[in-house]
Amino acid sequence: METDKSFLKRALHQGLDMKDDNNKRLLMVFPMELASHYLRCLELCRRLRQEFKVMIAYSPRFKNFIERTSLETFNVHNFDPEEVTSAAAEFDFSWLNRKSIECVLNSQIDVVEEYRPEAVLGDTSLPLKMAAEKTGIRFISLLNGYMTKYYLFTRKVSRTHPGYQYSRKMPSGVFDLLTRSIEHAMFRKIHEPFRAIRRELGLSSQSYLLDELEGDLNLICDLPQLFPQKRLPPNYRFISPLFYRGDEDEREITDFIGDHHPNMLVSMGSTGNWDKIALLNDPIFERFKIIASGNESSTLRGPNVISRPFLNNVAVMDKIDILICHGGNGTIYQALSQGVPALCIPSNFEQEWNVQRIEELELGTSINDISDAKEIYKLIDLWITKRNVPPLSEFKKTMSIFSNEPTELPSLLAAR
Repeated sequence: METDKSFLKRALHQGLDMKDDNNKRLLMVFPMELASHYLRCLELCRRLRQEFKVMIAYSPRFKNFIERTSLETFNVHNFDPEEVTSAAAEFDFSWLNRKSIECVLNSQIDVVEEYRPEAVLGDTSLPLKMAAEKTGIRFISLLNGYMTKYYLFTRKVSRTHPGYQYSRKMPSGVFDLLTRSIEHAMFRKIHEPFRAIRRELGLSSQSYLLDELEGDLNLICDLPQLFPQKRLPPNYRFISPLFYRGDEDEREITDFIGDHHPNMLVSMGSTGNWDKIALLNDPIFERFKIIASGNESSTLRGPNVISRPFLNNVAVMDKIDILICHGGNGTIYQALSQGVPALCIPSNFEQEWNVQRIEELELGTSINDISDAKEIYKLIDLWITKRNVPPLSEFKKTMSIFSNEPTELPSLLAAR
């Protein structure tokens, strides 16, 4: 339950944010309707509302979070998040067909024409670039570093993809070249209905899917050390990593932890596979206090376990010694901000790209292929000793520096 102090603090903060809203330029935000994307957009909205009147696309799934921010909302059609999630796991992009794209696009055009904002900001809102061009509004794109056209490294083939088997049979350099070639062809194929719509509407020509994600201004919500880029054009900028920073103090959780160590946070997001971490019920883990975020099926249970449907991870992370997670971008950054190592069980290709870099930089490791409790225990015992030591301490410092830098979106828009 929210304390009187935190309520008053939030109310005062919102009152300051909303002051003179009618004199501010309007910014409309269109997130993909998945928790990782929507919640990070709410965090960005919190930062930007000092300079803009910010409105966000309404989502009943995130109603409670929207209400806590007092943001104004607008109604617009979006892709079905359940369909997107399940299809991504199967590498199925048939949901991005002309009918579904036009349905979302036409709704976006209507709402942009109604409000006529200064700019629209999209987080993986794929038709929004077309809607912005059609209405003559500037388009700001929020991107992960691994989803730009300038990402320095190869986006590795997922271990669940049929082509993964060949990575073990070819020299890594050769397989990377093949991966990039096939990926480009795939991105071009997925983009076919977009090109058809663009021709019909008389819009500019774009070649493949990553072109469609590129805005007039592009904000990369990653650390350049984690996802380095080739030489970026001037309309790209790294901003600090975005993740949920709620005002819930999670007092019950911190009381449960007390002064105990070691403590483990298990946070599998909205896409993680809880069955894979059932081995944490083994008695060997009873020395840990385990905080389970999203453990709705009660996979983890016992006197050393406390579960919540949703947890403000930031409020407890300074008491955590090890994180076990799905490899989601926001969850990993929550851990890195406190120098906490991450053991990851990714369930889709984007999470695997996150984990690939986490392993390469020795910030954590994948445990996706381990099904033995004793082996997991040994890994946990090893990684706990790395909390707040290099390179995790260095990333913690970098995170702090980036988090204190202003977004400066007004001046960036003025420069375009």
